[in-house]
Amino acid sequence: MKQFAVIGLGRFGVSVAATLRAQGHEVLAIDNDEENVQSVQTEELVTQAICLDSTNIHALEELGLQGFDGVILAIGEDLQASILTALNLMELGVKKLIAKATNANHGKILERMNVPQVVFPERDMGKRVAQMMMQSSILESFQLDPRFSVIEMKAPDHVLNRTLAQLNLRVKFGISVVAIKHGGTELAIIPGPDHVISENDLLVIIGDNQGIRHFLQI
Repeated sequence: MKQFAVIGLGRFGVSVAATLRAQGHEVLAIDNDEENVQSVQTEELVTQAICLDSTNIHALEELGLQGFDGVILAIGEDLQASILTALNLMELGVKKLIAKATNANHGKILERMNVPQVVFPERDMGKRVAQMMMQSSILESFQLDPRFSVIEMKAPDHVLNRTLAQLNLRVKFGISVVAIKHGGTELAIIPGPDHVISENDLLVIIGDNQGIRHFLQI
């Protein structure tokens, strides 16, 4: 179990915090709006929630965030608060910092401040929706980084009634099937090489984006 902090409880921040908590990690939620803090506490979405001004480095320092496994800076609309908070977190020396940017200019500022990782949730969601629309077999996709993704898709015709060993996807495409959902209910996690793919199976695939594209183009 790891320990994370999420600063900024808008929709993105709450989604990240709730997801991390659902995966069994300890999550400290931080916001300067008491109503937002009360909301995540009432719904028990996080381990702990605190109302404070994250632009105040002394307030952050008291939380011991430098000992956390990671901090997600999810402040979006208030550009000044986002920048000052990022400066504070970097000065405190947090282990891993991921900051949300609402637009290109916001992202450019954070990147020039040498924030380790900057994400664009709205832009990236738009790309995901577009990718899903262009490939009807894809049900869901998630980009791990610029090179690797996870996708959930309907088993295409060219893999039906064949084992994973016969398909040899890792060698041919650099991708791996990490889960197979059969009949809408039965789920096989890390299926073995003798697992046969059947009609209507759903595949969860992880791998290099280029390899995934080549696999989809067959």
